[in-house]
Order: sequence, then C-alpha cells, then structure tokens
Amino acid sequence: MPSPFHYHTRHIPIEHLKLTTQTAHKVIKNGLTTCLDPDKISKLVDMGIDTIELRLVWWELEKKKNQFDWSRFERDLDRVVKAGLKVGLMAWFNHPPSWHKGVNFKCLRHGFETTTLSPWAPQTLDNFDRLYEIVSQRYANIVDFVYVTSCGDFGEPVLPQGVEHYTFSSPHSHGGLFWTGDEYAQKQWKTISDICMTDILTTQDRATILQYVNFIEESTAQFTADCYQTIRNHFPKSRYAVPLGFVEEANNGHSKSLVIKKMAEVSPDFTARWTGMAELRNFGKSNVPANRVSAAARFYGAKFGEEAALIIEAENAKNALYECIANGATMLHNDFMNITKSGDDNISLAKNITFCPPITNTALLWPDIDEKINAFMLDGTGQELLNFHQFINQAAEVRKHTNYDIVDSRMIQDGILNKYENLINLTPIPDELECYINVFKNQGGEVQTSPQYLTDWNGLYETNHANCVSTYNTKNQSIDISSVSSCHPIHGMT
Repeated sequence: MPSPFHYHTRHIPIEHLKLTTQTAHKVIKNGLTTCLDPDKISKLVDMGIDTIELRLVWWELEKKKNQFDWSRFERDLDRVVKAGLKVGLMAWFNHPPSWHKGVNFKCLRHGFETTTLSPWAPQTLDNFDRLYEIVSQRYANIVDFVYVTSCGDFGEPVLPQGVEHYTFSSPHSHGGLFWTGDEYAQKQWKTISDICMTDILTTQDRATILQYVNFIEESTAQFTADCYQTIRNHFPKSRYAVPLGFVEEANNGHSKSLVIKKMAEVSPDFTARWTGMAELRNFGKSNVPANRVSAAARFYGAKFGEEAALIIEAENAKNALYECIANGATMLHNDFMNITKSGDDNISLAKNITFCPPITNTALLWPDIDEKINAFMLDGTGQELLNFHQFINQAAEVRKHTNYDIVDSRMIQDGILNKYENLINLTPIPDELECYINVFKNQGGEVQTSPQYLTDWNGLYETNHANCVSTYNTKNQSIDISSVSSCHPIHGMT
C-alpha cells in the first residue's frame, strides 16, 4: 500500500545568518528568510505544502543560564499556525551559548576545539534531554514533526565540516576524519584499541584504518539513535526524520546505512531524509546517493524522504521530482524558490502524487570499504585509492540499463542479498566481503561487472511504484511526467 505523502519547506531566521558570507546570500535568494511573509506563506498553501520546519538553536534560546528567550521562535511559529500549516522542529542543540562550558569536538591534528558539542561526551546527550523536555512542555501539542538532529554543523550525524555562514559558526572547523581529540573520544577508543590516538594520524595499516573509521561511524550513528530515543520520549506523538547529507560519506565520519539501522533498532517509525535531491544535476547521477539512502531505509524498515540541498535551477526541477518517484519517497522537502521555479505542472503533481516503494531484483555495491580507506588516506597523506566520481558516473550509466538498489558492506553482512538475483560490482570486491559474495553465488545469485546482460533496455522505463507516467530521455536527461490515478505497473516511453 502507498504511504501518506508530506510536502515540507523550511524557514531560516535572518538573525542566524552571517551576512558577510556568500552562502548566507544564497539562503536569502532562495526565499528561506522570507517564506513566512503573508504573501509568500499563502502561496505555500496553494503549492501543497503541509509542514514548515522551524529552527531553534540553543545558542539563541538560553543566552543566560536558565533564562530562555522564546520571542523569535514564537514569532515564526505563530505565523505557521495562523496559516493552517503544521509545525516542524529542527533543533540545533549542539550549538551551545557562550556561557556553557561543555566538551566540544577537538581536532586531533591541530589541537583546537570547535564550538559544537562532542557526541562522545555523556553530558552532551544530557543537555539535549534537558532542552527537549523544556521545549516539549511548551510545544508538544503544537509540533507535528521533529528532525532527529545530531552532532554535525547542520544537525546531521557527521563530524565538523567548516560551515561559516551562521553567526554561531565555529571559528575553527574543517572537514576531515581527525576530530577525535577530546578526552571522551580518546577514552572510548581505548576500550577497543591499544594504539595511541595520535599514532592514528600516520598509520597506513589497512586494519587500523578501518577500525578507526568504523569507530567514528559507530559513534556518530549511536549518538544519533540516542538522540532519536530522547526526542521520542518528549515528543511521542510527532513524526520524525533524520537528515542525511553528503554524497561522499567516510570523509564526513558517517555511514548512512548504519545510522538508519541504529535508529530502526529504537523504532523504524521515521523517515531517512536524503539532503541532496538532484544535487548532481541529472537523474542518473543524482539517483545514486538518493537510492543509497532509500534502499537502506526500506531494508531496515524506515521510510524515505528527500530535500534539495539548496538551490535547484528550473531545468533540474523535474529531475528532482522524478528522483523522489523512483525511490519511493513519502516526504519531499523543497525551498520556496525551488518550488516556484519548478512550474505549475510539477507543483500540481507534487501535491497529488502517491509514492509507493520501488521493487527490483538487482543490487549495486556501494564501495564503502574502499571509500573509508580512501577518505583516511586523502586526509592523512593526500593519496587517492578510489575515484569516487568515476564510480558515480559508472553507476549512472548502469541506471540506463536497469533499475537497482544500492547496497553496502554492512547491509550485505545483515543479509540484504537474499532479496536479489543480481549483484553489479563496479569496483574490486574487498576481501572482507568475499565470503558473503560466494554464498550469494552458491545460492544462484549472479555477480556482474557489466549490466548489459540484465535487460535489452531500449528506451522504455517500467515502474511498479508510482502513480504517474514518467518519461526519462537518457540522451539529454529530460523528463516528462503526467499524473494518473492509481499505483500499478506502467510504462513511460522516450
């Protein structure tokens, strides 16, 4: 049965932005600071939006200890409620006020701290619990939707990224894997390894590299699951979603499938929301990271949703919507100007479509083990072992021949290959997966490096998971979509 569909947008207070940065002006250009103005919020209703997500940052909420200023948040919340729309909450409690002396991320290489809280420090979750309790006492009956925000600059389950365009952005922040310098991170590392943390910086031992990157991914995923449990405790009647961004994962310290798995162990009643809809600017490429999230969500029992990372040009808008259809999204998030640029037909379709989960008998291996080694080596020595963009391009070419689900090493170890007849592998199979692949082949599964044998694909696209006719022209990535009434197998012709 198709799942209910929710159409979201967001508001970012201009008070949060550092207006000397280019990104801040992109936020303004895309209508994020003004979408609650009376003339614009009425358009959102007409466009089919049902939920507006509001920001709440600890940095602004509690400027002095135990003294809370709700004025800006209530100003925005009141506008949403008066428009008859549902209220979504994205709380960034990992950005504390200046008076708070907590344990922050610490750079192992430089010795500097960020101003964002460490997921390894137990008091971080304690602070989140306290703040969610206070917020829920005021708004539990008003907030319909809550993002499960975590330790990253944007609330995602990642390491610091060097975000600069907010007034509370950290002065020392950058990408990379070496954010494990705080005392609690090092203490937890010592429970699994005798290797000194500083020696990690120069190691080239494969087993040590994988142990270190897995340690980070396990930590960010578990912290996110703990945040999810905390939010469920205080907002038991809300809908939930976790924001998952970045095409490349390992160099950000997270595994999307692991985050989804850990959260599903708490409860699968959430949406795994990919932040990057149409980001790679054509369907074939953009579908790869989107399917990475949607396949993991379906496997572990969660729902799937999408958000545009920021600006989508008009010519890319249909790619974005088609990506949602192809991956069975039950939630679409888009910014005000993106929606208005997508055209009346697209808006009408997004308002009325019902999304159903895709079905395929083919899996494609995401090279997450190679990606971990690659991310570590690039961060430490500048050596590149995996051409990640080449992998994306090759996977996009495969999509011209057959639909597929992206699977990774953890999903394979959890038995996902039992769902498929074919496995496409575009990179060498790592030693860690050989035994699982052999079992798959012994049970009749086909493993191929080329997809051509799977189908005589000739320009027809068949789907059993969307109530629309979808035409995808692979030569110019153009898409035509027209609505039909029910969810059943249909064809689109190029």
